[in-house]
Amino acid sequence: MTKRKKKMNANLLAFLKVVGIFSVALVLFFLFFLYRLDVLPTHYYLLISIILFGLDLFAVFAIFKFKKVLKWIAFVFVCVFSCISSVGSYYLYHTDAFLNQSFRNQKFGYNTTYYLITASESSKKEVFDIQGAIAYYKGSNEITKAMEQLNKKMEQEMEYQAFDDVITMFESVLSGSLETMLVEKTNFDLVFQVSSTFSKEQYKVLDEYTIYTEIEGGNSGNDRKFNVYIGGNDFTESYMDFNMIVSVNLNTKKILMTSLPRDFYIPVSGYNGSKDTLSYMGARGVETNRKSLEEFLGISLDYFVKINTNSLVGIVDELGGITYCSDTSYTTTHALILGSYDDSKGNKLHVQKGCQRFNGIEALTVARERKAFPDGDRQRQKNCQQIIMAILKEFGSFKTITNYNNVLESLSDLYQTNIPRDVITNVIKYTIDGAEWNIESQSMNGSDSRNYVHMTNLTDYVMEPNMDSVQEAVARIKEIIN
Repeated sequence: MTKRKKKMNANLLAFLKVVGIFSVALVLFFLFFLYRLDVLPTHYYLLISIILFGLDLFAVFAIFKFKKVLKWIAFVFVCVFSCISSVGSYYLYHTDAFLNQSFRNQKFGYNTTYYLITASESSKKEVFDIQGAIAYYKGSNEITKAMEQLNKKMEQEMEYQAFDDVITMFESVLSGSLETMLVEKTNFDLVFQVSSTFSKEQYKVLDEYTIYTEIEGGNSGNDRKFNVYIGGNDFTESYMDFNMIVSVNLNTKKILMTSLPRDFYIPVSGYNGSKDTLSYMGARGVETNRKSLEEFLGISLDYFVKINTNSLVGIVDELGGITYCSDTSYTTTHALILGSYDDSKGNKLHVQKGCQRFNGIEALTVARERKAFPDGDRQRQKNCQQIIMAILKEFGSFKTITNYNNVLESLSDLYQTNIPRDVITNVIKYTIDGAEWNIESQSMNGSDSRNYVHMTNLTDYVMEPNMDSVQEAVARIKEIIN
């Protein structure tokens, strides 16, 4: 054998050894990320470690000690292990980063927007034109902070006049008896929904103020048995149009989903027994809904998840759509549009009886629909349950794996939560360990009525809770988590 050939063989052998050592490092990186992710039961992690690391070490040993043909066979195995470790580490790293970002101790809050309003025919063009007292409604959320912002801008203490009646306040500004009023945006919008006396064209906005209110992070729940309140915001992020309690028991492998109508009329926590709908009290933040339900139902709601309606479209599209099944055919009253309540701007969705694939905007339109059903909001809650389950099912598809980063990015925009990471990883561990989850669903019910809403003297449709239905649902929740 010539010196040149010997040198080539020596270089090739050195290359094979370097690749072998590099593959060991890649396998160790993979096992490190897998351990850090903490989603595998210990016995599975040990088994994977022994098999993957042991086989890779044996293949590297074969490169060093075996003859030529076996060296190449071992080299092929080393390359396979390297690829598995590299790709696996990539997915594990991004999953770990997502879990750290999404499930950590965070500060949460909500914004309350206030308008400084005058009559459209008024000569006032800006905030500095204000003269005289400024009207405000006594029950307004964070009104003191709105006043402080206005005083700071004007560099003086302004004069304010309180009203017990929202309608009278609007009339006083329209008639000119008072020039301006400081009104919460949600109340401003609500007046034109529930009263035909006024129109938005009669008023103009001189200024706008946003108040951020930080909320507590919820209870410290048992990591094996806990209740989660899920609230879904509408386009404006003011109304909580979807409300559900998910009860999880890792010991019994049971999950119970309890739907609550959006117009359920219950006492608002911290407001001395004053009542509002779950939808309208959402303007005061998800924590208000959570606490109010906790007090009304007499159970602990340990965590919350706030779902952003607009982001639902993105995640469904990234998943390649979902499968939705309907017992009847119907056409939605809502149009296939995003971010608007004006259903004249888009086409309606016709839903066939049976199962069909829907994209993001179609899934959202079905989730919003209630007027097309005899049961109204009750059926909508069932549809929302089905859509959530369909989204979870799609996460296991091949398309999700190949589009993994985009799916994670869409998920990060979909919700906010105070659920700790270890609670989520425990659920995943139990699932991987072969837990066959027994998933049940139920709904609370009520009767149609009208009453004061949005902590004002304005009236709108509400649903008075059927207490037999409530007590029955609460008893089942307690059975699940006890």
